[in-house]
Amino acid sequence: MPAFNIRYFDPARALVVEELAHADSELALRAQWADTGRVVLSLHSDSRGSTSKKSSRAFDVAWWCRELGTLLKAGMTVVEALETLHAQSRGGAREQVHARLLRSLREGQSLSSAMHSADAFPEVLVASVTASERTSTLTSALEDFLRYDEMLQRLRRQVVSAAIYPAVVVSLGALISIFLLLYVIPRFSRMYVDFHGAVSLPTQVLMGVSRALHDRLPMVVAGLVAVALVGVWAWRQGYVLALAVRIVEQIPPLQRQWEHFRHAKLYQSLALMFRGGYTLDEALTVCQGLGLGTQTSEGIARARSELARGRAVAAAFEQARLTDTVSERLLAVGE
Repeated sequence: MPAFNIRYFDPARALVVEELAHADSELALRAQWADTGRVVLSLHSDSRGSTSKKSSRAFDVAWWCRELGTLLKAGMTVVEALETLHAQSRGGAREQVHARLLRSLREGQSLSSAMHSADAFPEVLVASVTASERTSTLTSALEDFLRYDEMLQRLRRQVVSAAIYPAVVVSLGALISIFLLLYVIPRFSRMYVDFHGAVSLPTQVLMGVSRALHDRLPMVVAGLVAVALVGVWAWRQGYVLALAVRIVEQIPPLQRQWEHFRHAKLYQSLALMFRGGYTLDEALTVCQGLGLGTQTSEGIARARSELARGRAVAAAFEQARLTDTVSERLLAVGE
């Protein structure tokens, strides 16, 4: 079903709202909204698709927060600061994002709504900016997000550093094995042509595989190139990461470390929104969309359900398996 970006006035809440809606056609969507009493201000097909996703990947959110915070501290308004950033943007994702932000602000939207419609900012930053609009602490919200992002980047660097050595060892081992199978062993096997003694079965299998690969060298090279291209495509589409996460979740020691990381990210996100004035239920609602994994998202949903029934925070989080012994006791003390 086609998707449309619709901007309308809701008389019940006295608000101008912009959201993504699905309908068979533009006329059907207008009729549907008119039946509910809402006044459609603008309506157009959602054509951002892969272009907006590529733009969001290329857009450095942390650097944008630093630049915007610096200009706001210098005394500029939000519109003046964004106009300055837009003026120094020279094509690419930055110019597109700044243009979308300025267009939304000039239409009367708040900064958080403009950031949400730009589709280039993480949900936790949008939530923090939304909270800062209640308390006029936008600069503090940007600084809090930068500390949050720095923590995640530090963890990411540590994971990458720890993975470099085994990746290099495995890659070199694979290259050496391929070289031996395709070049060394076929030449070495000529020694056995006139050998009349008994040759072990593993040796026969190894020489047979090596000879078969050597005889079909063009096909083998083409296959390796195809595997490499598929691997690059799968990495860019996120399938490699999803597979790695699935493998990690099947290994108990790695699974425990992965759960600690997701819980740390959850608690950092909650703390960021609490400082902005979010209630616990509002903060948990935002955290469900942070991509923390199926288990954590289901745990957050269970925790919200338990909290709605009147359970204490520590008990609700423990029931949803969002804590360990230490964090459960710390939550109890915080209550």
